[in-house]
Amino acid sequence: MVETTIEPAAAAPIAEDDAASRLRAVIRQILEANDPAPVLAALGPALAGVEDGWRDVRRLLVSPLVRAGRLDPAIAVLETLVQAYPARTDDRRMLASLLGRTQQWERAIAQADAAAAIAPDTGALQAVRIQLRVQAGQIEQAAEVARQTHAVALADPGEAHWWMLAYSRHGDTPAAAAVAMALQAEDRPNARMATVAVRALLDDDRVEAAIVLGSAALQAGHDAPALRASLGLAHLRRASEDDRKTHALAHFEAGLKAAPADVRLLTLYGETLLRAGRYKDAVAPLRQAMDLAPDLEQTQGLYARALRYTLQYDDAADQLLRLVEKSPDKLLWQRAAIGALSQAGRKTQAEALFARYVAQRGQKLPSTFQQALDALEQKLDTAPIPQARLDWAWTLRGDASADRVQWERRARWGHLVDHLLFDWLECREDSVEQAMQVLGELDTGERFFAPLLASGRGVVVATAHVGPMYAGLMALELLGIPSRWLATAPSIAQSSYASALISTADQTEAQVAKACMRALGAGQVLCLAVDGAANPAAPRTDFEGQSVTYSGFAAHLAYRQGVPSVFYTPRWENGHVAYTLEMLPAPQPGEDADAYARRWQEAYFKHLRAHVAGPPENLRLSGGIWRHVQSADRSAQR
Repeated sequence: MVETTIEPAAAAPIAEDDAASRLRAVIRQILEANDPAPVLAALGPALAGVEDGWRDVRRLLVSPLVRAGRLDPAIAVLETLVQAYPARTDDRRMLASLLGRTQQWERAIAQADAAAAIAPDTGALQAVRIQLRVQAGQIEQAAEVARQTHAVALADPGEAHWWMLAYSRHGDTPAAAAVAMALQAEDRPNARMATVAVRALLDDDRVEAAIVLGSAALQAGHDAPALRASLGLAHLRRASEDDRKTHALAHFEAGLKAAPADVRLLTLYGETLLRAGRYKDAVAPLRQAMDLAPDLEQTQGLYARALRYTLQYDDAADQLLRLVEKSPDKLLWQRAAIGALSQAGRKTQAEALFARYVAQRGQKLPSTFQQALDALEQKLDTAPIPQARLDWAWTLRGDASADRVQWERRARWGHLVDHLLFDWLECREDSVEQAMQVLGELDTGERFFAPLLASGRGVVVATAHVGPMYAGLMALELLGIPSRWLATAPSIAQSSYASALISTADQTEAQVAKACMRALGAGQVLCLAVDGAANPAAPRTDFEGQSVTYSGFAAHLAYRQGVPSVFYTPRWENGHVAYTLEMLPAPQPGEDADAYARRWQEAYFKHLRAHVAGPPENLRLSGGIWRHVQSADRSAQR
């Protein structure tokens, strides 16, 4: 029978050997008891007679209990040790860990705090304080402890990832990056530390530093799927062609070799293949990611896109219809599904979904265009514009004395008003003339195009995603100038201007190119936003420190068809839409197509640069040159 009581100690002092034997007897009884609670009361008195009794208790009692998963008695034993040896930090640290494993967060944090108070300069103990608060969801408190002990992380960086993690979770990216920047090569002892540091640097727009740190970690043998994912993202942020098409893919591939079922890596790998133009290769990883995590809408959307670009139109349409069913209010999926249904030849379904799409957007519009304009002021602060775009545009401004706050509000207004014009054109066909009130004087445009069209040849008009783009459709319609516009609107659009569109949403690139040549052959004005493309692998070029989408199609088309080309951008002037119209270069005698395209591109960007330096309401800040804008790399800043 298991003994459950201990005889009281004799009044005379007990020899050390006898005390140690008694302690071990108590340890055996606790291990063997079905209910150790009654026996635990004897542990404290037994420890009193043994100077280093904690050694046997930790080795012979706590470790077996933890291995057996008996955490409650292990916690009780450690609490006894803490009482018997209050200055020992290791016992408090282990007790805090076990209390955390059983989600007794307040008790765990109290023990961690007590341990750190005994040795406040010990990084591992301060790290446990932060770790437990992070795990308990107490992010504000974790960040506060990190701030109070920031110097400890720099002096003893072995656990610095907890400081970086607490800062990052709290949104204090500069503080997290400061820790990462202070780390030396020998301070990155494992892949976990390196991964958190790379992410901290990326979040603080220190892209080059993230790549250098992550690469050094790999060279030191600290490899892991999470580190590969972060390094791949860093290369995508740096965004050179080699970064996008080689380096990022190599890191994602290496990560998947170690973790072939990692959904995040599969999605990143598939998306990067898609954007590199390797459409067939993108299908398999995206399908696998979707099978593993069917609720991830973004992954399913990418998979549908890969199916479309491998000419599997029906399957692409089915995937997008599932997304519409799961998220019926998400307009992005509706528009994509309409294009996919059209490409699949499922016109009736496409038309029905388009009608629903237009009606759903129309319900959110006020009864008059003027009311819609007046309401924009209340929406300025919530305009969905990434800060990186505003920051970049600010560096391009021509007015050095501009007030930043007012400048940004005007930029946000320009963004919102153009999208309002688009909604009104598509959703309020019966009152589209109300939107035409924003158009300014049109005679200048008519006089500009008249001599160009007099010869019966067409004209290539090159524009960009700037200014009130959608006002151009209304202007040319009013002028009666025969025109065609490349646009992402589906061919089934029912608005009055729909016949003027060449849809990139539901036609192949070859079909679009043929439609463009037919338009020029018929003597029409062909309008193309050369900084935008539906193709996920659209080519890019450098413009004012950013990698922007740019297609040389317009320049080559003008060269091959022997037609004039014009730079065009709409802009706001005294509350109405005016138009910038400038001739682009004509081919010189004996000039080949590539040389001409380079000269044409230089002239195009010169005009575009002048436009974006102007009033901020003419920026638009979405699509085209804005799509891939990244924050400036701050790696060199301390």
